[in-house]
Amino acid sequence: MRNSEEFYIGADVIGYLIPQRHPMLMVDQIVDYRGSPAYQLSAERYVSANEPVFVGHFPDLKLWPGIHTIEGLRQCCVLFDILHQLEERDLLGGLQVLQRSKMLQPRADKELCQQVLDTLPEIHQLPQVPLRLRVKLIAPIFPGCILVYQVYRNTFDMHTWSVQAEVNSRCVAHGEIAYPSGVG
Repeated sequence: MRNSEEFYIGADVIGYLIPQRHPMLMVDQIVDYRGSPAYQLSAERYVSANEPVFVGHFPDLKLWPGIHTIEGLRQCCVLFDILHQLEERDLLGGLQVLQRSKMLQPRADKELCQQVLDTLPEIHQLPQVPLRLRVKLIAPIFPGCILVYQVYRNTFDMHTWSVQAEVNSRCVAHGEIAYPSGVG
């Protein structure tokens, strides 16, 4: 088990893990990851008033589109899958070393960082379109919020995640995302 103070992956390293880029990258940082037996990931997204989506989404009302919250939860499922596979290859620590190197911290093992980067193309990722997406949007999200994503892999069906998004410890969305068996 890791505690959330020890595990952090920022936007630069997330850019190596999934193909989405600004403005469709919905995860700014991974703040916690736990493999077996907990199978969970926590991540965050800062919702800025300067997001391109706010131009014309609703006149005179900056309302974060619910589909962006759902996409953030989906991206977290994919990120969990990648972190889990790195953990199985004993390279999760190498990913954290890569993160430290992106934060200009000294003594980053460049060979270990390169090993992680060389392994990423081999890692099997979830398909881009889930088989089943059941997410209920509960409350609106406005600029200035930190959107906290929580995804929990179902221990009985490893292709299904329970997902939740919160703002200020208040649930704004929850549900389930499932992918076809045979992947993940």
